[in-house]
This record gives sequence, structure tokens and C-alpha cells, in this order.
Amino acid sequence: MYLHVILHTLFFESLIGVFMAKNIGSETGTLPQGDNLEGVARQLQQIIGPEHVLLDEASRQFYSKDLSWLPHEVADVIIQPANLDELSQAVGVATRAGFAVVPRGGGMSYTSGYTPERQRSVLIDMRRMNKVVEINTDDMYVIVEAGCTWKELYETLAPLGVRTPYWGPLSGAYATVGGALSQNSLFHGSGTGGTAAESVVGLKVVLADGTVLTTGSWAHKNSTPFWRHFGPDVTGLFTADTGAMGVKAVAALRLVTAPKHTGYLSYKFDTLEAMLAAQVRTARLGICSECYGFDPYYNGGFEKQGITFEEGLSIVGKIVRKGGLKGLKRAAQVALGGKKILKDVAYSLHMTLDAHTEIVASEHTDIVAEICTEEGGTEMASSIPTVFRNAPFGGVRTILLGSDGEIWIPVHGYFPLSRAIAAAQTTEKFLAERRPLMDKWGIKTSYLTCFSGPEFVIEPSFYWHDELGEFRLSLIEPEFADQWKSIPADLEKRQVALQLRDELRDLFDGLGGLHLQIGKYYPYMEIMNNAALPAVIEGMKSVVDPLRLMNPGALGLR
Repeated sequence: MYLHVILHTLFFESLIGVFMAKNIGSETGTLPQGDNLEGVARQLQQIIGPEHVLLDEASRQFYSKDLSWLPHEVADVIIQPANLDELSQAVGVATRAGFAVVPRGGGMSYTSGYTPERQRSVLIDMRRMNKVVEINTDDMYVIVEAGCTWKELYETLAPLGVRTPYWGPLSGAYATVGGALSQNSLFHGSGTGGTAAESVVGLKVVLADGTVLTTGSWAHKNSTPFWRHFGPDVTGLFTADTGAMGVKAVAALRLVTAPKHTGYLSYKFDTLEAMLAAQVRTARLGICSECYGFDPYYNGGFEKQGITFEEGLSIVGKIVRKGGLKGLKRAAQVALGGKKILKDVAYSLHMTLDAHTEIVASEHTDIVAEICTEEGGTEMASSIPTVFRNAPFGGVRTILLGSDGEIWIPVHGYFPLSRAIAAAQTTEKFLAERRPLMDKWGIKTSYLTCFSGPEFVIEPSFYWHDELGEFRLSLIEPEFADQWKSIPADLEKRQVALQLRDELRDLFDGLGGLHLQIGKYYPYMEIMNNAALPAVIEGMKSVVDPLRLMNPGALGLR
């Protein structure tokens, strides 16, 4: 308790006093008198341009929604800045008038990461800030604006033979660099490169008063963003913060030489325990760039949903172009596998193993194949990892919706490898116990397992028929949107599904599970095991955002 008091005294009196002396907010730390919306909008239009300050109801409703069903407010204004200067000025105008500011990336959040929690909010659509500013292959970093998508960044870097260690989520055609750094994310490259936050070496962040803060060696007056840990890790304060501490404007990310050779493996298993035993052993070796497991329902849904004919032709063509004669052979295997690859498969594990030489790629592939065989797996055609790798940023329909147009809502737990099997068994037990309830309401489930370095992730998902809404429909192919746009709302079924999701989230928390994409959904402050850390987080929030106007509610900070 004594430490708690000291920390509060330090942050809330001394440091806030410094910021008040710099005229951030008011002299007393209370909210400034609110200007009327018309006056604020006019100032924002002068900074950004009238066409990029959206005031109509339809736009405000559209941008204020994410993929969750959590209650939220509707932003008063949507702004679309084009550069750091416009962003900085606009944030200052909004907060001086007492408006909260909420940054939004590609919109892929399912934890209310960017949905406004309070009235008098300005939502910042970051996607016009999408430039790759500098590619430095001597010092191995890239500077990129936060609104750039992972697909755009990957495709810009690829001709130079480099990429970032983590190089994007499956939704990378939409998901932005800033969004992933705010929420934290894993998939492409995570087996060896970790999460999105671990690829960052420096940031330019706009604080709540419009001040621009630079971190890492980038902050040195005579240096460049080649190193993250120049003094305390200030960069880390602004990663995985879900936008609570500031608006990420520009990021410097580490570069690595892109491996030229890749091994692909897929194995099927009869039991969950066998699949996870192989997955955990593989994770400890640190040689799989991606390794993900599917449960029986996910297997069936993947087989049923598939891809469009045009997508299939494009993927096969990419495989051939990238691999020459070997690519032609692998393309033929993918085409022959088709949609039937997961037919009657209980559990399946899919892996990509990158290396700089063909010999090393083959050796690593053989090592993992031996592990899978020892754990009772049977090799199958590796069409799925081949497709995911050769079309890494395809459409998001198969990610965001079930095979028959059902709503998809995931929940996940992030565990040490030693708890992987127990966490998955607990998940299966939970779902089995609630199967009668889900059958009654027509709710289906699946789950995905993967790892990020030596950390294990399990992500169950719930599916049910419900109104898709304009935002989801905007993300899928027109033929599917036309087919599913008339699915009616089902509030009762939705309530049951969301309650099940909440229960599973709480179950993971009880098992010691952590979370990416904390947003405004996963608990953070309330599950700490000591009073000092929440006090420090609260104190840092009060330093960079004394009036609590930066994405209120994110991380549970208000």
C-alpha cells in the first residue's frame, strides 16, 4: 500500500504538474470548455481539407463499428489525415476542444479497439497515411506510415529481398501497420519472428495534445532508427496499448533478409493431444515460420468454404511463377488436393519452414516430419500451407465469416508452451458441456492453435446466423454479399453466443491466459497480481494523456 501511495504521488502530482505547466489541457487538469462541433469541424477542414472530414451520419456510423458487438457511441467526426503534420494539428484541435480522439486502422478489430466509448469523439481513419518512407537495407530497417497495410509493405519490400520478421496477419490486405502494433498481432513469420510489436525499433507517436514523440535511437539528435533500446524502452509503452497512450503515426521496423527456400508440411492426427504434442515440440525448436492447427469443425468449414475460382487460378499461377519446375509440381499438388484435402480429418497441423539454403529447409522439414510421425501423425498433401504462403493476403471472407455466411467472433488465450495441452483440453471440455445449449440455438464453434516463438495461442470461434451489417458486407466479394445481405438480425441468438464467448474469456483468464488485441474487451488492469503495476500504468497514462482523451476505455483506462 505504501508503494502504491508513493507511485500515485510521483505520477499524479509531479509529472502531471510538469505537463500542466506546458499548457496541456487546463491549469487544473479538468476538461477544457467544449467548443461547438461546427467550430471544431471547420478547424479540422482547414487542416485536412473538407473532403477528408466526414460529418454525415452514414460515414460516422460505418467507421464507428468494428467486428465486435460491444456497445459503443458514434463518433461526431471522422477525419482522414494525409501526413504527420495534419495528424498532429488535428489531434491538438480536437482535444483542446474537449473531444476524445480514437485512432482506427483497417477496421479488423473484434475487441472494440477503436469504437468510441464516449460522446464528443473524433475518430481518426489512418489509411491515407500509407507511405513507405524509407527502406534501409544497409542498417536493416524500414520506415513506414502507420496507415500502410501489411500487404502493401510486404509487396514493396519483396523485390529487394527483405521483409520484416513478423510480416502481417491473414487480414493483411486490410489490416494496417499501426493497427497491428496497437493491438499486437501474430501469424506470418511469428513462429520465428514473434509478434508485431517485437518487430518495432522506433516510433513517432502523436500524444493527446498534438505533440510528436519519437522513440528509440530515432530520438537521438544525430542518429537513425536502427536500435530500439536506447535507454528505457519507451517504444514498448506505445505497442500493444490499443491506442490508449497515443496515435502511432510512423513506425521503424526491423528488416531481415527474406529466405529463398521454404519447406511445407501438413499432418493429420486422430487426437487433440497428439497434434498439440507435435506442435509444442516443434515450437521449442524455433524453426517453423508458421505452424497452425485446426480442429474437426475448422477442417470441415475450410473444406466447404474454399476459395473462388478466380482466387484459385491466381494462387496456382503465383506458385508456378515463384518456384519454376518445383513450383509447377507443387501447383499440381494443390490443384489435385482441391477442397477435399481435409475431408474426414479430425485434427490437422500445417507448417512452413523457411531457410536461406535448400539443404537447411529440407533438413528442418525432415526434423519436423519426424516429430509429427513420432506423435502419431500421418502426412497429407501440404496444399493449405502452400496456398497460405503463396497468397498470404487474400480476401477476408474465409476469415471473417462461416462457410454459410455466419457471423464469426473469436476469443483467445495466450499461454506458455507447458500449458498448451491443458488449455486446449479445458477448451474442448467447456465446448462439450455447452453443446446442448449451442445446438438449441444453432451456434457452431471451431478453434485454431498456433505459436509465436515459445508462446502458444488457442483461438476458439463462435458462428451463428445474424445480420452481417454494412461493414462486414463491404469486406467480402459482391456475389457473397448479395447472397447473405438479407440474413435477418437475431438478437436472442447473438446474446447467447456473446455470453459463451465471455465465459470462455474468463475461463482463459483463470488459467493464466494472456491476450493480444486487449481493446476494451479483455481485462487488463483488474487481473494484475500487484498494486504497483496498475499504478505505474495509470501514472504513465496521466503523463501522456492527462485529460484522458486518447481512446478512452482502451486497456480499461478512463
